[in-house]
Amino acid sequence: MSLSKKLVFFIVAITLSACSDNSDMAESSVTKSNVVKKGVTVSDAYIRGLPPGQAVTAAFMTVNNHQDKDCKLVGVTSPIASSAEIHEHRHKTGPDNKVTMSMRRVDSLVVPAGGNVSLQPGGYHLMMFGLENSLKEGEEHTITLSFEGCEELSIIAPVQSVLNEKAK
Repeated sequence: MSLSKKLVFFIVAITLSACSDNSDMAESSVTKSNVVKKGVTVSDAYIRGLPPGQAVTAAFMTVNNHQDKDCKLVGVTSPIASSAEIHEHRHKTGPDNKVTMSMRRVDSLVVPAGGNVSLQPGGYHLMMFGLENSLKEGEEHTITLSFEGCEELSIIAPVQSVLNEKAK
């Protein structure tokens, strides 16, 4: 096929895709980070990449609620993990002024109406257990957030090596 025919074919294909009805895409249950879905957005999402052989990791993001009602995050799933939970990382200063760190599972996390919640290292985050494969930087995986009072949201988050995490 000549270059001019290839160019015409390419232009026709682009034109048709631009004119097509993408309503089925708008209703997709999986969205990229930073995309509005039913009044909830997720930005800056990533899954922490760890050295090979690790069966547990964490995921971080900001969940934004653009609705006039609270959204309660009550669950999380991902096909790369056998289970996932919402966790809180705490620093506590004891009477001897020693700081102890602890991490615990929380049943839910309220994302206030018109507000947001940051899931970040050293704070609230998502724990993913039972990874069957090592995660590689740059891979993308689905995470589904389940809410009470708001629609479920599935996002695609990239793996970012722990060595490349941005200091917050």
